[in-house]
Amino acid sequence: MTLIASTLNHKMPIILSDLLWSAEDEADAARLPTVGPDYAQYLPIDQKDKPRELGQKMYIVAGKICLVFAGLNGEIRTFLHVFQEMFQKKGLKISRENIDQFLKAYQLEHHFKESGFFITYIENRAGGSVQVNQFYSPRETNQVDPQEFNYAEGLWNVMKDPVYESTAAFGTGAKGFLQLIRQPVKFDSRFPEGDFMRAVQTNTALIAKLLALERVSLYTIRENWGGGFEMAYYNGRKFEKVDKIAYVISHSQFDAAGDIGLPIPMLIMYYRYVKDMLYITALEVHKYRIEETDTHIRFTSVWGEFMTTIFEVPGIDVENIDAVAMPADFSFATDRIAMGYSLTLPDKSPFNPSFFNLGPAVTVTFQQKKSVEVLLHKQIAADIRQAAREQYPRLITAAS
Repeated sequence: MTLIASTLNHKMPIILSDLLWSAEDEADAARLPTVGPDYAQYLPIDQKDKPRELGQKMYIVAGKICLVFAGLNGEIRTFLHVFQEMFQKKGLKISRENIDQFLKAYQLEHHFKESGFFITYIENRAGGSVQVNQFYSPRETNQVDPQEFNYAEGLWNVMKDPVYESTAAFGTGAKGFLQLIRQPVKFDSRFPEGDFMRAVQTNTALIAKLLALERVSLYTIRENWGGGFEMAYYNGRKFEKVDKIAYVISHSQFDAAGDIGLPIPMLIMYYRYVKDMLYITALEVHKYRIEETDTHIRFTSVWGEFMTTIFEVPGIDVENIDAVAMPADFSFATDRIAMGYSLTLPDKSPFNPSFFNLGPAVTVTFQQKKSVEVLLHKQIAADIRQAAREQYPRLITAAS
């Protein structure tokens, strides 16, 4: 199954979807960007479905409609094909009324009974304002109280939160996702409430946290969701997916005094869309040379000290992945970084802070078959270290 989630920040939607398709068969578990190839042995023995492949579950139509899906591949592909036929090929006018009429005529209770979707349509209004229209399947929603956590299986569960505001989730990952959302969190941002970049910051940092948890505990994979995440937002003119971003997972351990030293960026995952294909460049780094300048810490690894794996993640309507030509060079340089941390204590749950940064404070540069470099501002490293020290007594108490 899957996870679909939407956080509504000051009425502007941020839409998340995982990348994992699962199935009930005897094939080997799919290779995933976050974990080693032997992860399947740590999955629950009685788990019916197994991770089978990576694929996009999010599709954008004419820049104004974002669809995300969960459920059976066949039902989803058929629905999307008919939707494309009506609103793209036959030119049916995109409007709230026509989308609503299409959904009624489709007979979801018969042709989409094992699956779910979330459709967001942005309608431009006079004076520059927009109206956000949302369509759910299944249509029934359940309002979740964060304290009681009255979660309902099989429905869209909607929960209010001070940081993420209104969050709707559906699929096998919805419960675990909302449980993570409802945990108390200290959130700092230079962007004011209501600012578009603040919404992007909160959600990319959340993805980095999820990836870190997946890395160290299979938090998502154990319930057949995760494997990576894609995110879409409305930029004022159209929907677009977050692109050319590096998710970095850094590791360290607490010592007896509660100090974590300098966490090491062990896994880097760079997301790049080329037409309908998402390429994830996963860099597993085994050795760094660490240098300091007046302002930054530089981690440098050369060819032979890191492993590179390229993951091809097709769009929903890509029928033959082998027919899509791969780029020749996967080198990249980016200052769009979401970093998640796995800070561990012996035999205890890890502490998983995360952040998103846009700008020269954190950069990643990769030269294919040559080197990878992570540049991290010293103040960020100091802030994470101080936050870990402050949390150490609580972590020790909670684990006792």
